[in-house]
Amino acid sequence: MMAMDANVAVKLARAALAKGYKVDMFGYGEGVTAVKKGQNPKRFPNVGNELEETMKQGVSTAICETCYAARGFERGEEIPGAKVGSLTNDLFKFVSESDRLITIAR
Repeated sequence: MMAMDANVAVKLARAALAKGYKVDMFGYGEGVTAVKKGQNPKRFPNVGNELEETMKQGVSTAICETCYAARGFERGEEIPGAKVGSLTNDLFKFVSESDRLITIAR
């Protein structure tokens, strides 16, 4: 069974953008797979394409480098504009600068 957490996160980001909010997204754990370029799903949404389009609308996106490497990804495999970063720098910055936080986790 495939989790749809990243798809839900992208939809929430788009809804927030439509209401005029500044949106930053940080992926960790399995969430890092959302930024993998070249996704080609057959029976579910292409979250990579959806995220890339959402980023073009102004969403800042960073992912955990440790989580990314742990899943066998290497730098350069991410969609354009996605930052391979860290919990201690990027997530901390996103949280400290925000006035609202939504976490999607299992």
